[in-house]
Amino acid sequence: MKNFRTLGKKLALCLGFILISVAVYPQDNQQIDTFLNRYKEFLLLTDTSAASVKNIPPLNKDGKWNDINYGDNQPGAWQVADHLRRVRTLAIEWSLKKSTLYHSDSIKKTISLALDHWNTHRYKSKNWWHNEIGIPQIERDIIILMRDSLPAQQLEQSLEILAQYKLAGTGANLVWSADLGLHYGALTNNVALMKQCRDTILSAIKISSDEGVQPDYSFHQHGRRLQMYHYGAAFLLDNMRLAWQLRGLWLEFPSAKIQVLTDFVLKGWQWMARGINTVPGTIDRATSRSDALHSADVRKIIPLFYEVQPDSIKAFRNLLAVQQGQKELTGYRYFPWSDFTAYQQQQFSFFLKTNSTRTLLTESINEENLKGDLLNSGDAYFISNGKEYFNMMPFWDWNKLPGITNFTSNNKNKIRQQIFVGNVSDGINGLAVMDYSLKKDDQSLTAKKIWASYRNVVVALIADIKTNNLVQPAFTVLDQCRWQGNVTVNKPGNILPGGTNTFPNVKWVHQKNFVYIPLYNDSIQVVAKNVTGTWRDINHSEPDTLLKDRVFMPVIVHSADQRSSGYAVAYAATPQQAEEIAEKPAWKILRNDSICQVISFENSSLMAAVYRPGKIILSPAEIISVDRPCLLLIDNKKIFISDPAHEGGLFSGIINNLQFSVLLPNDGKTILIKPQFEK
Repeated sequence: MKNFRTLGKKLALCLGFILISVAVYPQDNQQIDTFLNRYKEFLLLTDTSAASVKNIPPLNKDGKWNDINYGDNQPGAWQVADHLRRVRTLAIEWSLKKSTLYHSDSIKKTISLALDHWNTHRYKSKNWWHNEIGIPQIERDIIILMRDSLPAQQLEQSLEILAQYKLAGTGANLVWSADLGLHYGALTNNVALMKQCRDTILSAIKISSDEGVQPDYSFHQHGRRLQMYHYGAAFLLDNMRLAWQLRGLWLEFPSAKIQVLTDFVLKGWQWMARGINTVPGTIDRATSRSDALHSADVRKIIPLFYEVQPDSIKAFRNLLAVQQGQKELTGYRYFPWSDFTAYQQQQFSFFLKTNSTRTLLTESINEENLKGDLLNSGDAYFISNGKEYFNMMPFWDWNKLPGITNFTSNNKNKIRQQIFVGNVSDGINGLAVMDYSLKKDDQSLTAKKIWASYRNVVVALIADIKTNNLVQPAFTVLDQCRWQGNVTVNKPGNILPGGTNTFPNVKWVHQKNFVYIPLYNDSIQVVAKNVTGTWRDINHSEPDTLLKDRVFMPVIVHSADQRSSGYAVAYAATPQQAEEIAEKPAWKILRNDSICQVISFENSSLMAAVYRPGKIILSPAEIISVDRPCLLLIDNKKIFISDPAHEGGLFSGIINNLQFSVLLPNDGKTILIKPQFEK
């Protein structure tokens, strides 16, 4: 009887193991084929490279293209990889049933000869990424597009190239490598490897302060550096595609992981761009790549979102409408983990990238971003039609990025990161602050800067300006964008000629949907001119073709003894609207000094950056008393407060006889301290 019970237990354990195996591993190749066929379907639905087939020159008898430099060793855009990219493009066209080259024998021969050449020579880049991720990705696509028609030896060699991946890294790099391993496992029928790689991918889909999706739904890679539409784009697009490929299969993504991706799209991704148009602060060094400011475009894969997350179809359809320019987001969002501000209005968007001791400065690696030392240093952008900054990087004066305060020196100035950087917002309007410090050798500049966004206007104030040993005056750049229309100054009809114009003071300047209004008696320089430039100047991987464009740049030139300054930028479709906004401003500067910067708006709304504890008398009826530095927003009888220093703790204050104490969070987030109060 005892032996019988023991045997029964063993049989039960074996049966349990079999059942678990059935649940974990497919018992035939049907699910693996479904997974691979879905990827092929994805490639054929979303890839646009086939349109360039006509631009591919003939292959020579050695299986090489004569216009490719096979000795190129650029670490960024490695030209040798174009060989395999062309094979992939031809494989797409060969696989498209609607193509005139569908299953063409001549195309197949070209593919075979070119693929054999690569598989024989196995070119290597000095940049590990190409060898372990970029090249295996292209080879994977070729295999999956043509796996039923590749000879056994060619398939084996191609799989060896795919196997160059290494399951390692963080964030997008980890997802890239695991994605390759997942497909390699499917192609070699290694279901254990597939599960390992799928689990590795799931481990990267999380919200944390590590590299990847941050608690505010921004994205970090290479440390605490905002890379939303660069590495973040790869992370989002690959994971959503994988969730779509694996839906309904034994390795499908859990709903909690899909929700992280959904929230990343809806709470982060869509807010950092106007439609498909983004700004340099979201992509860091990728700013120096052509067409990079359209990297927010996810229109082609939004239909996949519908299938992966049907509960959010309405939100994804709204996102599609926004990206197609049929709708606009409205509201104010701040991303404290990335020092990024987004202000979305029906007619324009405002974006601001600051930096603090909690985030990293821009990077320049792989011979990219060669002039962008001051990116992410309070650069501010205004987008209405999307043409303002797209591909303007070759023509920029990189010492005069939009929104920054700077001084001319013989070498590159360096931003010095500070603690007091942050935001306060009610979700509709908001105030951003940056304790500003630049230095080069014995020359330096410090100031306190705020940007108050309210309805159709952004008011920027600069206070406590201090300079040391400057040879030339400091300056603040109101904008540096594409010159799209007449530049009108002070009154309708007063159109500036092209060139550089300097004025002792200006009431307002209008150019293509925006009016720029100096708020102090500053000297103003207005540049509107034709320019030339090359992408190679800022990115050695890009072409050196000489390009032409037109640039518009209004600049405040600060006097040596000037301590306070400021300007406003508002949406204005015409010079007549510009004049009206300037003559009847909806804002009033109450203070702009080393103690505080305070702006009031219509309906008694008020925004304030307070730098010292104590009492501030703005008027007999408006008194603010605080026990520590903070940011305040008062609107609709509500008080919002934040701690830009991210120290947190107990805060006490008095506003118009209302006394309160509140515990501030240490992450810089805004909190509502009193829903209703009476003055």
